[in-house]
Amino acid sequence: MKPFSRVAIAFLGSLLSLPLFAGEALREMIVSHTDEKGVLQLYLMKEDGSDSRQLTFSKHGCQQPSISPDGKKLAYVEQVDHSLAIRVSDSDGQNVRTLIKEGMNLIPSWFPDSEQLVWMKVKPQPKQDPARNAQIHVVNVATGKARRLFTDKEQLKHSNAMPVVSPQGDRIAFISNRIGEMRVWVSALDGSGAKLVSKPEKDYHEQIKVPFEQKVPAWSPDGKWIAHWEGVEMIHMSKFTGVPNPQRDQMIARTFHVWVVGSDGKNRRKVGRGDDPTWSPDGFVTRAFPDPRRGGPVVMVGSASGDKALPIVPPRRNWGRFTWMPLPTENKAKPSVPVVASYEGRIRATGFDRNFRKVTGPTEMIIKTQAQYETFVGKIPKRTISKTNPSPPSKDPLLKKPPIDFSKHMMLVAVRANSMYVTPQIESVVAGKDALLVNILDSDLGETRFLNQMQGIGTYLAVVVPKHKGSIQFLRKKGKAVPR
Repeated sequence: MKPFSRVAIAFLGSLLSLPLFAGEALREMIVSHTDEKGVLQLYLMKEDGSDSRQLTFSKHGCQQPSISPDGKKLAYVEQVDHSLAIRVSDSDGQNVRTLIKEGMNLIPSWFPDSEQLVWMKVKPQPKQDPARNAQIHVVNVATGKARRLFTDKEQLKHSNAMPVVSPQGDRIAFISNRIGEMRVWVSALDGSGAKLVSKPEKDYHEQIKVPFEQKVPAWSPDGKWIAHWEGVEMIHMSKFTGVPNPQRDQMIARTFHVWVVGSDGKNRRKVGRGDDPTWSPDGFVTRAFPDPRRGGPVVMVGSASGDKALPIVPPRRNWGRFTWMPLPTENKAKPSVPVVASYEGRIRATGFDRNFRKVTGPTEMIIKTQAQYETFVGKIPKRTISKTNPSPPSKDPLLKKPPIDFSKHMMLVAVRANSMYVTPQIESVVAGKDALLVNILDSDLGETRFLNQMQGIGTYLAVVVPKHKGSIQFLRKKGKAVPR
């Protein structure tokens, strides 16, 4: 596998079990994974891996699929003779034609008009990361006319790779070595006004003695955020150096993380371990993990309640990335509100009647000030609920009072007063026409309903989101637990 793909990355730790998608409207995606013969093919499927239908039947492999924003055309990379060609077809895999044939062409990505593609054309060198000798090209899909995208002479002095055009079509994110190491940049479409947008905490790994790099930028659907990979590149592993050193390889693998940063270069944060980030249609980051137990990758997608696994690659199969199918215009989800942070734990559920069975107090809270925040934290037990005397201190993260800027953010809280074992789940926070809608799932209690109704202790889930001036509605429903 080429180092640019970084698919066969080393073990990064144990993973969550694959979730059920009970009661959810399943989205579709096109996934590149190996068939029974070990050849990468493209498959159309739902996000739970069901209804999988093979779209390509290549002899040499198809990878890096990219669906056009209008959902009508599919671009991908396929080995043709001695080249990596860019192929284009209908979204169902029919009417295939070769758009770009000669050379090493990688990571096609669409303009928002669904009429043009950008990609990186590489001049490979032995034992060199392909991204270090690449330039960005653009092609009109209807005419086949292609050219270099950047005209800014300063940009053309450097390698420019892995391009993605903003949803508004006015800017492009890419990686470049113009300051030495590969970093994420944003510029105008001609390459002018380039700005470094995600500065690492450290430029160099003192123990491994190699630099940190950044790859695979991806725009959020609203164009406000850029996700990217960051870590020590795989070319420093034994597989590429020829010098066996498993401990060093594992150390390198542990540096692989996905980060998100504002397109203005502000509010940089770590999402978690993984690689190959994309964004779901409703605005959550996806990232990939290797899972030795399954013999292949597991893809994780964020939600308002936390990450869940997407079982889109069968066990013991390799993969070559995936692309989300756009939502139909009539069914497009309302704009998702980004969740800055989430917390869950136990809380003193005041408001019980004399039989400790009915709650008369609020089960949802909107916290907009520091004083309200302090009051809420005061309801969290400082010690765990156990028979140990004295009980161990609680590890609830909110007891440390992590700082929240209430001039820009607010905290939305769902309380489950009838259980100190089953936490409510906030499925989504979306901007409706007249209000901010907070969708909450109260999972079935199961056997825990016999254990804790008299305790006066419940559970809570709190999420920090950007401040909202209008109405806020909490919409609760009951259902089966969704593993997270």
